[in-house]
Amino acid sequence: MAEHNISFSLPELEMGKVDAHFYIYKDKEKLGRITISKGGLDYYARNKKKPIKISWSKFDELLQGYRNE
Repeated sequence: MAEHNISFSLPELEMGKVDAHFYIYKDKEKLGRITISKGGLDYYARNKKKPIKISWSKFDELLQGYRNE
């Protein structure tokens, strides 16, 4: 089974001013980074410069679809 590790850095300021960054690893290889801000989250896949952006409303809608599974 794959081992997933997540490390993160959280700012000491209110979330609206500084983003939080979460780094995701699978078997010690970086999969990507999630940046969380007041407006939503951005996912940067490994070695990609353009993120997949999702608003908090869209994120909620997406996860509500998993509720019944």
